[in-house]
Amino acid sequence: MQKDRSQTRTVTVTVDAQDPSGAGAIHAFGKKILVTGIIAGERVALHIKDPREIYPEAELRRIVARSPHRVDPRCPVFGRCGGCTLQMLAYPEQLKWKRRVVKDALGKMLEDRSVLVRPTIGMKEPWLYRNKVQYPVGRDGRFPIIGFYAPVSYRIVTNRGCPIQHPEADLLKEALLAHLKEHRIEPYDERTGDGLVRTLMTRKGFATGQVVCILVLNGRTLPAMEGFVAAARAAVPALTGVVVNVNTKKGRVILGRENRVVWGSGTLTDTLLGHTFEISPNSFYQVNHAQAESLYRAALELAAIEKKDVVFDLYAGAGTITIPAAALAKEAWGVELSPEAVADAERNAKRNGMENARFVAGDVVKETSRLIEKKIRPDIVILDPPRAGCDKPLLLMLAAARPKRIVYVSCDPRTLARDLGILELHGYRVAEVQPVDLFPHTGHVEAVALLEPMGKRRGS
Repeated sequence: MQKDRSQTRTVTVTVDAQDPSGAGAIHAFGKKILVTGIIAGERVALHIKDPREIYPEAELRRIVARSPHRVDPRCPVFGRCGGCTLQMLAYPEQLKWKRRVVKDALGKMLEDRSVLVRPTIGMKEPWLYRNKVQYPVGRDGRFPIIGFYAPVSYRIVTNRGCPIQHPEADLLKEALLAHLKEHRIEPYDERTGDGLVRTLMTRKGFATGQVVCILVLNGRTLPAMEGFVAAARAAVPALTGVVVNVNTKKGRVILGRENRVVWGSGTLTDTLLGHTFEISPNSFYQVNHAQAESLYRAALELAAIEKKDVVFDLYAGAGTITIPAAALAKEAWGVELSPEAVADAERNAKRNGMENARFVAGDVVKETSRLIEKKIRPDIVILDPPRAGCDKPLLLMLAAARPKRIVYVSCDPRTLARDLGILELHGYRVAEVQPVDLFPHTGHVEAVALLEPMGKRRGS
């Protein structure tokens, strides 16, 4: 007789490891199953839904043997919200684990030797650090809801008082939710393409205190917009701008290309490493101000830039690395795909008086090739690519250009290891790697790697 596929099973198992996502990994029914909120070495009772599924779902029922590193999560929806995976793990242990994640990724790719991986740079107070928050807007029955997606899901989990994000985001969320209810405004439905409000995005300048609210709409305006602006300003006195981002395309891309300033300023001003930056809604900006400074400081120290040096900063964004590098160099070239980010970078260079900082908009591979063809050759290269890492043709081009140092800033240890392996096959050697924790209580870790030509010793 065939068993009901809806059946559930409870198993007691030992947690094998912490997955790179931060979830605990267990093996049951011949499969690897990931569960948020459990720690490697713990013995746990789990409720597993249909074990014949390719990726079975599991729910923590009881901790049989508790890890000595377990702490109580601060967030009441931890485990149901997909924002964090490590709040149950003591912060010093999170930093040790993130170092191991980097070491393990490098070890798989650079099998012939070990690489110096320094202890992870963490935060003194790893809370309330996120300066950018993106809330999806949806519906629960007849009512609009705003929150975060559940793990591996597009189901929205509502929350209040998220302990890792800037508090003003929560205040703006509540103001928008009240406005949607009062005026019966429809959230966007991804299945049908109907509805208006897709996402609420907030940004805060931690050094300046400025806050900008961005409403991502399937249209050009919000009904009773003046009322929402008034409510938002009352909720957040530090608010400096309200922007409508128009996104009428189906799909998961959050932001459209058009931004309409409804009130105040459409850009955010902040400072990093003593330089002032103006950031538009579509421009990349690190979400953790304090740790962005730690990350960039580590990159610049490893780069060891001298006044005679020409620096390439590739995937330059709004110039947040290019401009501090230009302050140390003969000249610095920032190459970035986004024209909006390059426009920000050029304004930022002018604002900071960096006439030797120059920017190019376009495909990073093509534009870097053009610079080299024009006999502009880098002494130092700083790479800060997206999670997917660098295109192999770019890495081969840089290896052929033979800069004296390459500094690679990465947000994914696996693609970092892959790209370092390519550079090591083409004449460079990884000297050291510095992990930096930009996302406390999550599985994410940034790392900065220094590469030098084969045979060169540091300081020679």
